Amino acid sequence: MAGADAERAVATGVGEASASVVIAGKADSFVPSNRIDVSAAWAREHGFINRELVRVARKGDSRSAECCLVIAASDEDDDFASDAGCNTAKTTLRVMEVLGIDAQDRVCVSVRKHTSTLLVEHVAVQRIDKVREGCIALSEDLYRELGAIEDGLSSKRRHYYRLNHLATGALCYIPFDKIEVDESLAPKTMRLSRYQRTLLNLSVPPCTLDEVMRRLVDEAGVDAETKQRIIACYERAPQFVPESYEEQKTIRRDLRQCGYDAVQITASAFDESAHFLSGVPKAISGFVVGNSSILLKSCRPYDNDEGRDVVRLPRSAMVHLGIDESDKVILRHGKAKAKARALPIDSLERIRETNTIAREADIDPIVGIPAFMRRDLGVCDLDEAVLVERDTGYLFAKNLNAQFMPVLLFFLAVIQTGFLFGSVVLGYALLVSIIGLPLIAFIVFSEQRAKVK
Repeated sequence: MAGADAERAVATGVGEASASVVIAGKADSFVPSNRIDVSAAWAREHGFINRELVRVARKGDSRSAECCLVIAASDEDDDFASDAGCNTAKTTLRVMEVLGIDAQDRVCVSVRKHTSTLLVEHVAVQRIDKVREGCIALSEDLYRELGAIEDGLSSKRRHYYRLNHLATGALCYIPFDKIEVDESLAPKTMRLSRYQRTLLNLSVPPCTLDEVMRRLVDEAGVDAETKQRIIACYERAPQFVPESYEEQKTIRRDLRQCGYDAVQITASAFDESAHFLSGVPKAISGFVVGNSSILLKSCRPYDNDEGRDVVRLPRSAMVHLGIDESDKVILRHGKAKAKARALPIDSLERIRETNTIAREADIDPIVGIPAFMRRDLGVCDLDEAVLVERDTGYLFAKNLNAQFMPVLLFFLAVIQTGFLFGSVVLGYALLVSIIGLPLIAFIVFSEQRAKVK
């Protein structure tokens, strides 16, 4: 499969291995919102792994939805105890809505497994000279497989790949030109910077041990002492917070031995034009006002933010973007984008009312986005990375209004000088004003550029 056909396969799931299952009810959990629960027996039979991303479609219908596949803790679960139960699944109302399924219906669907998938088993620390570039590095075997996937796609566009942490479901996207090969890495290994590991929930232990994490620990081929040490940490309090850095290192090492570092890499339907002219407007506004962007994990905002065109940002992110409270930002997720006013996360308690956050440091990499805006962006789940940019158009207009009189007075002074000394000088004066106005504008925006340079 090559060119446009391969791109359509990424977007629609056509040409991927699939299996049938009957939707027979609503999933007990609403997190993630694009979840499908299946039995362990059905997953083993068809070769699915826990929390991998799959595409679900109704039989004989063109509608489909991408889902996080969650395997039941055991075949003895009440919902999947019978033979009929093994071939049934549950899903969330969001997926039912996309597929046109009523809550009382029993509908046969196909679950398609992505074939263009890489499985990373180990995560290493990125080289310090590569951190600023925002690149990731793959071992030689993984990069060779990724190159084969990329060769099957059109070379005229910039393609993105999705990193899915199988233990927590956190998602992040990276373009192919930011992926490099590192021949010194052991097989099935990937290098990530600390911030990239934070976005994927790899840098610190999770604050809760959900059913997926508990099953990961229970089924790991490690000694009983390691398992008991992990369980004991999470039984100590409702939300686990390491008492020291040494305890954090210990629990992180134990989780790695249980397979916590497993990351799935799949080709994404997101792409962007590589044409030079498409980036010219952004380059010009960035040159005058200054560009700045940051990847943040999506989460819920304050309760009273729902239904409003606002997002909640940590103070550190607002400083990085060079914006003040109520300035506008642009959120990008794939091909979708949205504009919103930025408000600070000024209360740990208020953000904890709507999110599972145990540590104050956990606020730094998040952005609180209202549900309707997450839906418009195509952000189905929490912990999915979103690119947040300063709105250079808004900042240009905001500062131009403040500096309008100085610019106008400069223009009038030059024109008046031309009238005083005749038509020839007037012509030169007009030329000076044409050249001088962009220069004055550049000087006017020096303060804005200084915030991000």
